[in-house]
Amino acid sequence: MKKTLSKIILIGIVGLTAFGISSAFFTDFETSEDNTFTAGELDLEIDNESFYNGDFNEGTSWELLDDITDKLFFNFDDVKPNDYGEDTISIHAQNDYWLCMDMEVTKDDDNTCATNELIDDQTCNVNNPDDDDGELGDEINFAWWVDDGDNVFEDNEQAFINILPANTALNQSVVLADSTENLFEDTGPLLSTETYYIGKAWCFGNMGLAPDDQDNVGNVKSPSGDNNGNQVVGEPEDGGFTCDGSGLDNATQTDILMGDITFNAYQARNNPNFVCGQAEVTPTPTTPPQISCETGDVQFASSSSDNDQGLRKDSTPVLANRSVPSAAFGIPETSGADSDAGFPVGSFFSLGFPLGGNTASIVFGFVEPFFPNSGGPDLQVFETTGGTYPDEKVKVEASSASTGPWTVLSASATRDEDIELAPLTSAQFIKLTDVSDINLFSGTGDATPDGYDVDALKTFCKEVE
Repeated sequence: MKKTLSKIILIGIVGLTAFGISSAFFTDFETSEDNTFTAGELDLEIDNESFYNGDFNEGTSWELLDDITDKLFFNFDDVKPNDYGEDTISIHAQNDYWLCMDMEVTKDDDNTCATNELIDDQTCNVNNPDDDDGELGDEINFAWWVDDGDNVFEDNEQAFINILPANTALNQSVVLADSTENLFEDTGPLLSTETYYIGKAWCFGNMGLAPDDQDNVGNVKSPSGDNNGNQVVGEPEDGGFTCDGSGLDNATQTDILMGDITFNAYQARNNPNFVCGQAEVTPTPTTPPQISCETGDVQFASSSSDNDQGLRKDSTPVLANRSVPSAAFGIPETSGADSDAGFPVGSFFSLGFPLGGNTASIVFGFVEPFFPNSGGPDLQVFETTGGTYPDEKVKVEASSASTGPWTVLSASATRDEDIELAPLTSAQFIKLTDVSDINLFSGTGDATPDGYDVDALKTFCKEVE
């Protein structure tokens, strides 16, 4: 059983106040000593009252609320068809709590292969006792219900596991109380002021539920007696269920069935949205990627998507030789200087201006993700400018997917500006959007400017094996 361990926190606070009217006679000292915070504890405790074939079974019962690390809800080494049992489990904790129950069958095997067993179980395999080929898990049936503490399944009580073979009933997780469901209360956590009860019955054979009338004193199975002080030991039907093992054969002889039952309690205070199962999820540790920023790790853009090219300043289409996205793939034809010379026609892609409903944007991709570069820029965008020209600007966004979501790395990068990847730790796609001031492109000698001209995109660091 998992429990929340308590810790004690002691905080000593001493307040000293002195009011002096004269240094000779009047003084006053007020001291608050040993101010203390003591951490509470959840301390889930459970007891169990067990019956085997209608008789109180001391070996699987314990009356005092206790931990259950060394306790067993069932421990029977000579069961036979028609045997049955019933337990009432009581649960209590010192603070309000959520409660989950996890069960697992750990063994359902042919223990040995008796002579008569081999007649009805021809697959019995002594040489491999751990291959889950036993039949006991199919023939012992279980039912579980929320009980009122009297060891009887009654007509106002609801089974939350309604007659299933042991290898199914004991191989599941049950929400007893979390923020989405509570089997005991209407809503909310289990309360430290209440004791809660679960009934569990099993039958080696065919099992049926036959709930008794609520509070039928004559049906109470308790070693302490009924309300009149008389000892009461019931038959299976007296516990609200029936058991019939007459139809079983010898296939289960010498088989062994084992399982674990775990109650997990979680603090409810300041944990209002707890859901069973989620708290058990442990993130798988990941090894930090090994990043290299050597010359051979440089990448240039090699793909494009979502091309929504804008228009020239006069609202005409961008020239065809400036409208091919792949012209921006690979190494740049320009040097990264403010004014470039000698670049060939058709060696860049123009974003255009966002006119006529266009966004003047495009997405470029790299073969592999790129990472921050501690020794320099993480990303460089090369822009083509011939001669003296107004600054062309671009918004740079990054993502690990070609469709986003997008994180802005620079709202307005100028020409060949170096770009940092922060706040991202890696990216593989860059979205460029023209944000140049179209009003600056008047009287430049170019009657039809077409926005930011992308020559190339370069990254410097990538993951290595």
